[in-house]
Amino acid sequence: MMKQFITGVLTVAVLAISSCGSGVKDPATYNNSIITVINGSEKHIEAMNAAMNAADYVKAEQVRADWGKSLDDDIKKVEDLGDFKGDASFQKAVLEGLNGYKKIVTEDYPKLIELRKSKTPDATTESALLDNINKAFENMSNGVNKASTEFEGKHKG
Repeated sequence: MMKQFITGVLTVAVLAISSCGSGVKDPATYNNSIITVINGSEKHIEAMNAAMNAADYVKAEQVRADWGKSLDDDIKKVEDLGDFKGDASFQKAVLEGLNGYKKIVTEDYPKLIELRKSKTPDATTESALLDNINKAFENMSNGVNKASTEFEGKHKG
């Protein structure tokens, strides 16, 4: 009975140790792990658009704060994933995109929310803020798509 228990514990230990890092060895799993992290921002983008379109600036500020916290977590997750067998290009592109989102969430959205909340029209400032926000979305999308395509090409099985 004790021998079976020890054998079982050792088997579990060997399986656990052998599975450590196994996701990093597979390019599809690595790619999916990163894309899953990125996709988390979609819900925040949709919620922000809905709040801003409804002129619900209290809600927009709450979305912005939640999104900022989520971005901190997402950046850490991507950093913790590390590179893929020495290739950090995909990870780097995603981190640049997430940090671009972080910049607009901490700098541009607060100004835009405040500007719209104040009901003091300033078309020039609003346009500049919206351009920054849209450029960040475009840079994230283009950078990640390019890096993902290059990663896939380099690491095909």
